[in-house]
Amino acid sequence: MKKFLLTIFLSLLFIQLNLFAVNTHPKREFRGAWITTVLNLDWPKSTNPESQRSELINILDNLKRTGINAVLLQVRSESDALYNSAFEPWSYWLTKAQGTPPNPFYDPLEFAIKEAHKRGMELHAWFNPYSAVRNSGSYPLDPTHVSEMYPDWILNFGTKKMLDPGLPIVREYVTAVILDVVERYDVDGIHFDDYFYPYPPDQITNQDDNTFANYPRGFTNKGDWRRDNVNLFIEMVYNNIQAVKPYVKFGVSPFGIWKNDIPHGIVGLDAYNVIYCDAVNWFDKEIVDYVAPQLYWPFGGGQDYGKLLPWWANQTNGRHLYSGNAVYRINNWSATEMPDQIRLNRRTSHVDGSIFFRATHVLGNLKGFTDSLKTNFYHYPALSPIMPWKDIEPPNEPQNVRYEQLAGSTSEALMWDSPVIATDGDSAFRYVVYRFKKSEIEQEDIDDARYILDIIGTRNFSLQTPQNKIGPFFYTVTSLDRNSNESFLSNVISIEPPSAPVLVYPTNKDFDQPPEIILSWHYPLNAFSFIVQVASDSTFNPQLILEETSVTDTFKIVSGLDGMKKYYWRVKAGNAGGYSPFSEIYSFVTGFPVSPILVSPANDLIDIPIEPTLSWNITPGASSYCMQISKRIGFTQAYMVLDTCEIADTTYSGISLNPSTYYYWRVSAANSIGTSKWSEKFRFRTSEFSQVVENNLAPTEYRLFQNYPNPFNASTTIPFYLPGTSRVTLKIYDAVGREVAIVFDETLSQGFHNYTFNAAELASGVYFSRLNIDKHVLVGKMLLLK
Repeated sequence: MKKFLLTIFLSLLFIQLNLFAVNTHPKREFRGAWITTVLNLDWPKSTNPESQRSELINILDNLKRTGINAVLLQVRSESDALYNSAFEPWSYWLTKAQGTPPNPFYDPLEFAIKEAHKRGMELHAWFNPYSAVRNSGSYPLDPTHVSEMYPDWILNFGTKKMLDPGLPIVREYVTAVILDVVERYDVDGIHFDDYFYPYPPDQITNQDDNTFANYPRGFTNKGDWRRDNVNLFIEMVYNNIQAVKPYVKFGVSPFGIWKNDIPHGIVGLDAYNVIYCDAVNWFDKEIVDYVAPQLYWPFGGGQDYGKLLPWWANQTNGRHLYSGNAVYRINNWSATEMPDQIRLNRRTSHVDGSIFFRATHVLGNLKGFTDSLKTNFYHYPALSPIMPWKDIEPPNEPQNVRYEQLAGSTSEALMWDSPVIATDGDSAFRYVVYRFKKSEIEQEDIDDARYILDIIGTRNFSLQTPQNKIGPFFYTVTSLDRNSNESFLSNVISIEPPSAPVLVYPTNKDFDQPPEIILSWHYPLNAFSFIVQVASDSTFNPQLILEETSVTDTFKIVSGLDGMKKYYWRVKAGNAGGYSPFSEIYSFVTGFPVSPILVSPANDLIDIPIEPTLSWNITPGASSYCMQISKRIGFTQAYMVLDTCEIADTTYSGISLNPSTYYYWRVSAANSIGTSKWSEKFRFRTSEFSQVVENNLAPTEYRLFQNYPNPFNASTTIPFYLPGTSRVTLKIYDAVGREVAIVFDETLSQGFHNYTFNAAELASGVYFSRLNIDKHVLVGKMLLLK
């Protein structure tokens, strides 16, 4: 019995492990991110066109590095345009003035398409079909705005205005706006969100009664009529796209719950009956290419992702399903929630990818999710899934793949010629670059995403040195058409690694090297990067002093080494064929002194005199020393109290510090070859004058302390101690004995006192403070420097 139960357990475990192992690195997967422009949530943040372009490039580059292969750019949020439209005014969110074009002029959509395609990414133009004004009065509307020109097309919901989906002329108008973009721009897709009818609390009630009365189309139930309004519009847009550019994809992102209690146990807003959105109808009638339901919930509860995703996957009728995932909610969930959603997607049939809301959050690394995409789920590139109802004819393969120098550049790249036009008249739109360790490539190799280097929109590709891999390597390229059908392989080229570099300087066993040393070597043929290692042991273990893996020249400047120490160094060369063996190992000895060892005051001592003597051990090989004293541990110039060099002894005195203050100090040693690293940083705190008085003065002793700061500029503090109540006069004299100021003349009580002397009107020089206390006279010396 136990054996039987163990067999059942192992079988179930095997099945479970297999489920999780399916499509660990799928070669085809839609990996999208919404780029929101309304409210400038993702882009653009600036009204300056150059800044906008730079910002978008940065977003696309970072999304590409994260593994995203498609962006859904919001180009029409409030019946406006993020592109040069003949129908609608320029978006307020682009220039902060609706109807005002960018200045200097450029077309943001055209630019975004070009940059996305260059990176091998799809760009879907995202439209809000019926949204007209999201918040009335928040900014002035352009006179050409649809709500100003055709107010009878508008449904009002408080401060929100929407185009009336029940009006045939509205459906025709919005379709014309979309077809204008399809015809004039090289978009890969047209995308809608779910705002056909408004969500609660703006839910529609009787606002469209007149429209229903005028255009009932035989309906007696207003809910069925509203859903049909949306369905008619979806079908109109789909058919028009098919007629103009059938390769352009059309998708919608509806609310994630179709109907309440479907599937059983699901509770939430009923999209079918509340916002009149019937995505199942679109699947059944095949009037969309993909649906991306907004499944913005975690596993479990009344909106269970684990129930909703499989239910949607069973409705697709052969069309694509991409889950809409709420990256913006990650901080409210477990760190494993979003990774688990991707895992469920990959092991559920008829789920073809994900779209993440929104770009800023995708790149924000909330709970490490961006890192998990880069290093795990999206570590390898993926091709977009094929839509077989559009086209299954593959393009021809690229011609004449070669590895040569780029025109006008000193770098080399993989290059190729365009393929021959295919029998259906199609050609390459993107390219897939592969790298293998063998020249005989099987179909199973092509099906493995781990061999894909990149998917790009250009006919050249700058190769990088394969990190920590031994060559030679073999490269080949395939073509992708608009529908991501893939060609056969191009010719395969092999690239051999370069030979090992020959080290030049410093020569082997050289000595008396300076703190900043230039390591150099000869250039091996066909090398384009180098790894440089420096170690304190000839075995280069257990820990390297330096390992630079991306050196592109034949030298490396090394600093931060210890003085009077032997080091070992070596170099290997790399190219697209891998790395060479390491060079011969050379050694050198630094000739500058080691760092001094501080002695007194010991670290973290307190009650140090304000005129301290600092000392350190003799450093072998040193001819002089530098010292710094700072009020902050960072030793920045703003807090520097002392910064001096050419100290011949191993002690330093003669500086006057503030009382009851923390100071940091350090020392370096120098000789004719160079200067050591700084010593360890020590800290001390000076004593308070009251403590000095209490500890060191007899009860009957008068005392005039050294002024601080000294030297001083403009003003200084003069401290003194009285053993009893006394008549006191404090005067200031110059170097020839002339009285220049009376600071005070009054009776003072017993104790510690300090007075500020302002010398703003005096010239630089030596001055004396004279303290008359009854029959006692005390004199102090001060230095004013301006």
